[in-house]
Amino acid sequence: MEQDRDEHLHAMALEVELTLTDEDQERLDRLAAIRKDEALWEHQRKYEQNKREYLGNDVLTSTGSAVVWWLAKNDDHVEKTVKDLGLLARLSSAANDREVDEPFRYLVPEAFPPPPEQDGAMTAPGRGATPPQHMATAADLFADFFRKVGFRPGEDEATLIVDQVAMAIASRDTVTAAEIRRRFGGFPVSAHTNGSGPAQKDDDNERYDT
Repeated sequence: MEQDRDEHLHAMALEVELTLTDEDQERLDRLAAIRKDEALWEHQRKYEQNKREYLGNDVLTSTGSAVVWWLAKNDDHVEKTVKDLGLLARLSSAANDREVDEPFRYLVPEAFPPPPEQDGAMTAPGRGATPPQHMATAADLFADFFRKVGFRPGEDEATLIVDQVAMAIASRDTVTAAEIRRRFGGFPVSAHTNGSGPAQKDDDNERYDT
């Protein structure tokens, strides 16, 4: 030791060894392992967080963006991507807590079942039984489409559309195909109202609604 002019002591030592008890050494080893695990967990958390943000705010914002992302990863599986459109539509809708987008609902028909049909008559309190409401058929919906577009039965364009639609659905529903042809294939001819005179064409609206 050496004392300086300010009466401070300077001390130096060589080959100093510190000895810890086994318990203290074990405690330090555990703290070091925890710090390493914590650093690794923090990196994993940031990676997962970035991945969630990427999927939620970019990839799955819509069915279209999900399809583009899937094609970018599987550009040699276009046909499989087309088959998986319903799955991608479901994923994007679930990721955003909303229903499947309207243009893709036909790909997931089980998610939008038709309303249940009511068996028999409905009875209201204090009243007799009321007849069940008429359920619109596919032919009824087709008629509604014709009315809104402005087609008239018997027109060339209408006949062409009727033939194409009937042929397209014949393998799936022969009854509806036949009904569409019967109702929209052309003007039927009926007798004159007074029993004589030239035949008359049925009224357009009546033709649509039968």
